[in-house]
Amino acid sequence: GGWGVTTSDAKLMLHLRNTNLANVVVWSFWFPAMIAAAVVLGRVWCMVCPMELLSNVLNRVGFKLRPPSFLRTGWGITALYAAVLVIGVHTFSIHRVPHHMALYMLVLLGLTALASLVFEKRAFCSYVCPVGHLLGLYAHNAVLEWRVKAKEVCQGCREKPCIAVKRDHLWHGRPCTSRLYPGKLTHNRDCLLCTQCYKACDKDNVTFRFRRPFADFLQPLPVTPAIAAFVLILFGFVFYEVVTEWKTSKKLLLALPDALNRLSGMPTPWDGTLTAVVLFCAAPLALFLLAAAVQSLASSGRLRPMHFVPYLMGFIPLLGAGHLAKSFLKATPRLQHIPSALADPKGIDTAKAILAGSASTPAWQANLSTAASVVSMPVVLVGLGASLVILGRIARHRGERWPAAYWALTVAYALCLLAVLVGKVAS
Repeated sequence: GGWGVTTSDAKLMLHLRNTNLANVVVWSFWFPAMIAAAVVLGRVWCMVCPMELLSNVLNRVGFKLRPPSFLRTGWGITALYAAVLVIGVHTFSIHRVPHHMALYMLVLLGLTALASLVFEKRAFCSYVCPVGHLLGLYAHNAVLEWRVKAKEVCQGCREKPCIAVKRDHLWHGRPCTSRLYPGKLTHNRDCLLCTQCYKACDKDNVTFRFRRPFADFLQPLPVTPAIAAFVLILFGFVFYEVVTEWKTSKKLLLALPDALNRLSGMPTPWDGTLTAVVLFCAAPLALFLLAAAVQSLASSGRLRPMHFVPYLMGFIPLLGAGHLAKSFLKATPRLQHIPSALADPKGIDTAKAILAGSASTPAWQANLSTAASVVSMPVVLVGLGASLVILGRIARHRGERWPAAYWALTVAYALCLLAVLVGKVAS
C-alpha cells in the first residue's frame, strides 16, 4: 500500500510513483481507465464506485438536510477539483508520493461520510465528488445512453415508481436518488447509472442503448457558471498533461511559470501552486477572453467578454480526446513496472535501484510507448473534427456567424497536441 511510503527526494519521487504498487495502479491504470470509459461509454464508473454504496448506507441514518446553494449549483465540485489539481497534485504531489495519495483517499472517504450523514441522498456523488463534472462532461461523447424505450409509456404511467419518494427506503428498486425522471433524460451528464429506475420500473421501459458518438451535442447543453469554470480548468489541465509528455514542449510550456517563480522567490513546494494557477486558471481564461473579444466584435460590433461561455461545450470532444491520449501515454510506460511492483509493493528499493542505474527500460517498452503516441494521433484528430462541427452548430443555434475565433483556438490546441505526439515518436 501507500501508507507510510514517502520521500522528500525529488529525483527518487519521480521513480517511486511508478514502483509503488498502490500508486502505479491508482494513477497509471485505474484513473486512465476511468477517463477512457467515460469518454467512450459514459459514467459507467459511477455504477461500481464504492463511495455510492457508502453514501447510501450512511444516508439512512443521517440528517438528510438540503445542501447549500454553493453545492447545488455545482461550485462544490469545481472548487474541490481545482483544489485537488492545484494543492493536491502540484503542491503536495499526491500522484507521486504514495503516503500523500493514501491521505488523499482518506480525505475523500471522510468527505463521503460527512456529506452522506449531513445532507440528503447522494449528496456526495451529485454535489461533492471531485470527478463528478469531469465524468458527466465526457459522457456527452459516449456511444451509450441510458434512456426509456418509449416516452409514451412513461406518460401513461400513473404510479411512476422510478421517482416515487415513498419508495426511498427500499434497498432494491428505489426511485432515482438523484431525483431525475428517466422519461425526460435528454443527455448523459447527470445520470449516475445506478439502474435503480430500471429495477423500480414495472413496465420494463428503461434500458442501455447504443447511439452515434457525440449525440448529446445535437442539442443546446446547459452551461452553468460552475461548469464554465470547470471547463476552463480542464482546458488548461489536459493541455499541460499532454504537452509535458515531450521534454522540448514541456520546457517551452513551463518557461513563463518558472520565470514567475524565480521573480517571486516562491519556495518549494509552493512553486508548483503558482505554476498550476497560471496554467490551469489564468492562461485558459485569458485565451477565452481574447477569443470572445474577437468573436463578439466580429459578430455584433460589441465587446462581450463572456461570449465564450455557451461555446465551451464545443471543446469537450477535443478535451476528451486529449485526455484519452494522455491515458494511453501514461499507462503504457508503466507496464514495465508491474512485475517489480508486485515483487516489491512498497517500491522504495526498486526506485533506488532505478535511480542508481542498476535497472533499465526494456526495448519492448520503448516500442509500446511509440505505439501509444501513434494511436493517440487519430484520436486527437477525431476530437478536433467533432469540436469544429459542434462549435458550428452552437453558433447556428444562437443565430450567430461562423465562430472563427473559437475554431482557431480549437485548431491551435489540437495542433499543439499533435506536435507533441509527433515529437515523442521522432525522439
